[in-house]
Amino acid sequence: MTTVESAWLDAARDWETDQVVEAKRSERRAWWFAALGGITAMAACVAVALLTPLKSVEPFVVRVDQTTGATDIITLLDQKSVRFSEVIDKYWLAQYVNFREEYSNASAYPFYQAVSLMSARPVAEAYFAQISPQNPRAPVNVYGKDGQVEVLIRSIAFLGNDVAQVRFSRAEKATLGEPSVTYWIATITYRYLTSPMLEKDRLINPLGFQCTDYRLDPEALASVKRRASHSY
Repeated sequence: MTTVESAWLDAARDWETDQVVEAKRSERRAWWFAALGGITAMAACVAVALLTPLKSVEPFVVRVDQTTGATDIITLLDQKSVRFSEVIDKYWLAQYVNFREEYSNASAYPFYQAVSLMSARPVAEAYFAQISPQNPRAPVNVYGKDGQVEVLIRSIAFLGNDVAQVRFSRAEKATLGEPSVTYWIATITYRYLTSPMLEKDRLINPLGFQCTDYRLDPEALASVKRRASHSY
């Protein structure tokens, strides 16, 4: 064998060795990527399995008012989606609207006391100006001793922190005739006071609920006809 042939064979063997080494290196690389992909897939499956108990389908009932089309969700007190504080807020919002919007000759003074106690000073002053006997549109002048106004709370929705909308109807009954029913939305900003209160005041407002802003708007077009008699 000549020197040239020997050199050619050595070069061929070196090339073949390099190809085998490169193939083994590629194979190891492929196995590493396959193992990494398998571990990633397994971790994803475990994560989904751990999240499964957190997923649940909770049915609820939506009530639609046939008169105005307003909707609200009917819930139970023991449902996890209803916070205890939300139930308390709804109770005092409903109480405040009832005290402020209902009227009868017998309940006028205690309702006035409750609204005054549950209102911030500017709100209480505006309320007193509305019900003052000097105001021709005050309830005592509009409904007299025999007339009355009954309020029915229809729904309460929260717009944000300490802001809510209360939808309600007012059945106004004068001395004669059938009650006139109108529909309204009260937008209320509220808070709870932590300052000391008299014991007699705590009997009316034990948690210190206070309305800091009160806005009233008619909900249905039919209510606009009666707005003048209500804007006392």
